[in-house]
Order: sequence, then C-alpha cells, then structure tokens
Amino acid sequence: MARWIWKFGEFEIYHNLLLHNRRTQYGWPSPPVWKVYSPDSCVRFTREISGRGGTIRVWARGEFAVTVWQGRRKTEYGGQHEIPLGDGPMRLSVTVSNRESFPCLYVEGGVESDESWLADDLAGSPAPADSCAWFDAPDKAPDVFPFACEPIRYVKKEPVEGGVLFDFGRETFARTHFRFSGVGDYALRFGESREEAMSAQWCVIRREVKGAAGADYDAQAFRYIFSSDAAAEVSAEYEYLPVTYRGAFRCDEAVINDVWDVAAYTFHLNSREFFLDGIKRDRWVWSGDAYQSLFVNRYLFFDRDIERRTLIALAGKPPFEAHINGIVDYTFYWMIGLYEYYETYGDLDLLRRLFPQARRIMAFCRGRVDPDGFVRGRERDWVFIDWAPMDRTGALCGEQVLFSRALQSYGNICALLGEDSEGAAAQADALQKAVLASFWDAEKGAFVDSYESGKRFVSRHSNILACLFLPMDEARRQSLYEHAILNDDVPQITTPYFKFYENLVHCEMGSGEGLEASIREYYGAMLKLGATTLYEQFDPTQSGAEHYAMYGHPFEKSLCHAWSCSPIYLLGRYRAGVKRTGVAYETFEVAPKLGDLKSFDCTVPLPKGQVRVRMDEGGVTVCATAPGGALLLGGSRYELEPGKEISVPSR
Repeated sequence: MARWIWKFGEFEIYHNLLLHNRRTQYGWPSPPVWKVYSPDSCVRFTREISGRGGTIRVWARGEFAVTVWQGRRKTEYGGQHEIPLGDGPMRLSVTVSNRESFPCLYVEGGVESDESWLADDLAGSPAPADSCAWFDAPDKAPDVFPFACEPIRYVKKEPVEGGVLFDFGRETFARTHFRFSGVGDYALRFGESREEAMSAQWCVIRREVKGAAGADYDAQAFRYIFSSDAAAEVSAEYEYLPVTYRGAFRCDEAVINDVWDVAAYTFHLNSREFFLDGIKRDRWVWSGDAYQSLFVNRYLFFDRDIERRTLIALAGKPPFEAHINGIVDYTFYWMIGLYEYYETYGDLDLLRRLFPQARRIMAFCRGRVDPDGFVRGRERDWVFIDWAPMDRTGALCGEQVLFSRALQSYGNICALLGEDSEGAAAQADALQKAVLASFWDAEKGAFVDSYESGKRFVSRHSNILACLFLPMDEARRQSLYEHAILNDDVPQITTPYFKFYENLVHCEMGSGEGLEASIREYYGAMLKLGATTLYEQFDPTQSGAEHYAMYGHPFEKSLCHAWSCSPIYLLGRYRAGVKRTGVAYETFEVAPKLGDLKSFDCTVPLPKGQVRVRMDEGGVTVCATAPGGALLLGGSRYELEPGKEISVPSR
C-alpha cells in the first residue's frame, strides 16, 4: 500500500520546528532558547524497478521533477502527474523542492512509494526513506500532523468585572472559536487557574482582538477563558493524539485511584507530536522530561511511535555543536534513553538510522572531556540536574555518573550494530572508577557533589543518580542510601522531576513501603485543592494563588506537567511488579507487592499483549496474554502460560 515518504528525520525535524516556534508569553512570541534545526529544502527519491508497463501517479509537497532511467537513456517528465512506464529494468528518480514545509512524495500505480525507496539531499549517500501508516492517501500529507478533535463546552459562564469568564471544568488543550457582540477591540486571556485568567498583567497566554466580530485560535492550554466582551460566546474543540489507554490501575483507596486517573489525563495532554514538558508555558521538547516520559508511556500507552519521534527530534541534525536543550545532562539522558528504547522495543532499525547522529553526539561529548577524564560545564552549557542547591564547583558528581552511563549505552549500541565504539566501554569503566575515587567521602558515607571546592556538600541528587546508574558494591550503596537519601539533614527533593528518581531508589532498595504515602501526601494534596491535572511543582505549605507562582512570576508554574505523572509507572512497576528482563519483553517478571494497600487490580501493556495482576490480602491472580512471563512470589517462581490465569494464595 502506498504511503507518503520523506528523508529520514525530516518529518520530526519539521514538526519540532513548528512546535518550538508556537510559544507565546504575555502577548508576544517567545522563540526557542536553543538550536532548532530545519528540514532540507530539496530531496531526491529513487527506486530501482523491473518495469512491466502501466502508469504511475505522482503527488509531492513542493515542486517536483520525475526522471526515468533505462540504462543510459534518460526520459524527463518534469512535474507531470501521470508517468507512463515501459518494460524492463529502470530507475525512477523524483526530486522534490519545498521551501514551505519539507519535501515528501506519494506515488501509486505500477510502483508505490514506501520505505523501499531511497532518499538523499543530493550531497550525502542515499538511505532508506521513512514513512508512517497515518499518511496512506494523497490527501493525507505529512506536513499536517493528524491530531484528533472533538467538541467540548464550558460548564459555567460567569459575569465578572470587566467582562465574562468561561470555565471548562478541567484543564484542556483546545482550539477556540469566539463570537463577539459586534465589531470591536477585545481582550482574551487563557488561564490554567481562575486567578490567572482574571489577571490582565500576569496571564501568560493572552490575545488582543482588533476590529473584529469573531476570532479563531489554534489549540492552546486553558481551563478558564476571560473575555472583555461580556456578551461573547466561545466554542472549543479538544485537540489530542489518538492513542489507546492500555494500562489501568484500581485499588481499594479512592485517592490513589484519583491520582492515577489525573496522571493519565495529564500525560495524554502532554503526549502530542512528541513528549512535551507542559502544555501551557513551554510546550517544548526537553530531553530530561522526555526521558521520564518514556517510563510512564510504557505502563500507560506503550506507544512506540511517539518515543521514536521524540528521540529523532531531540537528536537534531549535523553539525552537532551544542548540548541538547543546551543542558549537559540532557544530552546524556538522550543517549541512555536511546539504548533503553532498543531494550524495550527491539527496534534495531531506529538504532541503525540514528547511529550516524549518535556518533556525532558522543564525539561532541567526548571532545569536551578534561585531561582528568571528567566533564565540566563550558561557556553556554547549562549544568542542571535539578532545581536544587548543589555544589557545582568544577566537576559535578551527578554529571559524571550520567556521562559514564551514556558511554556505556553508546558502547552497547555500537556492539549491536557491529560498529567501533572507539573505546567507549573502557572510558566508561575508567570514569566510574574515577568517580568512586574522587567523589566518595568515607567519613560522610556518601558521595559529595564536588571534590574541588573543599565544601564536602552532600546532596540527595548526586547520590540518587549514583545509586541508580553507578556500579558499586552493596555496602557502599547501602551507606549512601542511609547517609544521604534517608538522612533528614540532607536537603529534601522539592520537584516531582527528581522525586521520581528518589522513589525509584526507595523501591529498588526494598524500602518502597512509603510509596502510597508519598502519593497521598503530595499528589493527593494537589487534588484536594481542586487540581484537574498534575502540577510542575507543589508545596503543601503554600496557600491560594501562591501555588501558581514560579520563575519569579505569579502564574508561570505549569499546572499540567508530564514529569508529575510518575505514579503510573511506580504503581505498575512496584505494585503490580511487572519488569522487562529480556529485549522487547521476550522475558518478563511479575513480582507484586501490596505495599500498604489492601487490594489492587492493575493491567500493564506488553509489546504483544498485556499482563493483568490482581492482589489482595488473600493472594494474587495473574494472567498474561504474551509468552515469556514468570510470577515471583514468596520465594517461588511460577511460569506464566499465555492466556492462562494463575492464582497463588498468601502464605
């Protein structure tokens, strides 16, 4: 079946370019703050065929010219829509030029466009074209992203000072259509909170209508809309990525169920062309945020394609001259995430296609290593890790840990593809030993952030990353866990971003009993305040509109943020206990734990099916619809037969 085709990566590069240039704040455009790549304007598509006569029909986005080669004989058809084919072997060549979006091609008839075609930019080597099942007809061109839409209505229309306020009941992402009482100038404000929509000075997303009786806007985030025309009306269309909810969770406790449901809705809102950080303020693709989204996706949607699109978009194009998002650790997360993507889906094809850029990215990182083997922030680098106090003097421990894991991941990718890693594994091993030698403080029983400053400052962050990513003996791991992560004198984690990693450590160290308490106290408190999506950050000691302030402004906190959706992963992984043990879940384990719940019923998606785990104080029942699974319970192992339910009573 024919599909639209394009040069690999150009679909993602183009839609990433559009996405990053849509952002507005306080009534003006807010351009990206890092390098954003553009698609090639001219691409040649070729295909060798054995002609049997007939006709092909050609569509392209942009100007195109068709050439048919039979031996040395060349026949040129220019932009002709229908092309006759002769008999015998021949080579089709279609060059497409597009300065508005990106060159793409659709051919049907005697030959069809698909990934058997080659594409090149007329300078590099031809490589297999890319395509997507979405774009399977001439009128379904890939320069328009195929979101689904459905009408939604406000639940309340309220007269307010200066105009009218519409409340849609919960946060959404929607196209809007306004009709006013007459031709005039009007102010519109889109707020995640009522207070934001009512603030003429600080509402982040706002529009000014000049001399019109109506206005239509592309999709944006809001729950409340203020209009300065008290007689205005608004209709809206919820715009979303049509994905299937394959994961599910229910337990005996309403607040845990509510948090799971709100997390799922929040995550869906942030799953669009790519994984976004949040849907209001940034609407951008951040590598660190996206890395955590990979975890959640695999226990909710298990949608391979959005992971693939996100990794391609973040990789960019040559030359690679700056860290992804300008953040050192975010480049490392990308490399780690690429290898974990392969482990999850077994998709060697993406590794092959992305490998040239992965090599450039790793060469860039390795080219910035200092003589002692450590990476340090250079001019224009952002050494982030988290919004938290850390001693960032010189080499930061957490960065070295992530770099060593990125080197390992790159080495593993090279081994899979039969490529020379140029000593990546040895460099990773040497770096890990250097971290243990330089950053471990025996007196404190933990890693310090910086050995160069002499301050011996211990943060949870460096020790959490070391616990998750750095090989070490169990005595050292237990020491840092007790002296850094369980130590109340060490500054607490304040963001859901790093709280996720901290919860991972607790669960991996066998101390996951506090998982439900963490969900109740943090996310449950959010919901009690009326949150309909999960916030970027939450401080239960604040009150009122204080909850919406961040970055020095009263309403810049994202109230719908992807990194806050980790309860979906944590409950599926550490309560249902479903864990991949082989590439693409060829083997997997189910090791359920009740925690402090009395019962739960959880469904976790697999590449070729699902596993359902039901547990209460009387025992556990498991049914997997895919092979390779095993139930681990009470020191015993039970092999799972596809489609066959197994029940084991409590002992």
